[in-house]
Amino acid sequence: MSSRRVVTRGLVLVVCAFLAWPNHGYGRSHAQTGSQSPGGSHLYVLLGLGNNSPGLSEFGIRMAQRGIPTTIRNYGDWPALAQEAIQQYNSGRLRLIMIVGHSLGGSAAVDMAAELGRAGIPVQLVVTLDPVGGSQVPSNVRRSVNFLPRGGEDHFSVIAAHERDMSNYVLGEGRSRSARAVIRRSGVTP
Repeated sequence: MSSRRVVTRGLVLVVCAFLAWPNHGYGRSHAQTGSQSPGGSHLYVLLGLGNNSPGLSEFGIRMAQRGIPTTIRNYGDWPALAQEAIQQYNSGRLRLIMIVGHSLGGSAAVDMAAELGRAGIPVQLVVTLDPVGGSQVPSNVRRSVNFLPRGGEDHFSVIAAHERDMSNYVLGEGRSRSARAVIRRSGVTP
């Protein structure tokens, strides 16, 4: 078989696998609920590479069902989401911003928060789950939490292992004892 045919077949298999992969909707919101009320809040959930963040979309959907307007997108969409949040904030329709991200989505969550900071917009909460890269949380973030895999957890199971903790942070119902790093930007150590 010629190398050209091998490459062509390989490319066809990759395209077919991509089309068959669940949650492959790059650039499409998997969940967006609720309209922004004056002074409202919004949760942005950023998925990792190939949207392979098992359980994170479902977490976002559950938060939306609890009444928190939520957008779930791929990590690469953070620049557009940041611009949307800036417009919403500047118009007065958005006051409380929370961002949760896994893997590359974790790094993107920090990048999105930094972009909002450059626009002078505070971010209430950034939660990262085993983020790729070593991004520093910007000073406009009031509280950040970083969950890293521990005994028995891996890069993907860290989401399920800390779902209750994430829910508590997003819903403002306390804090976790199992977070690897918690930083409160108000100057008070948790």
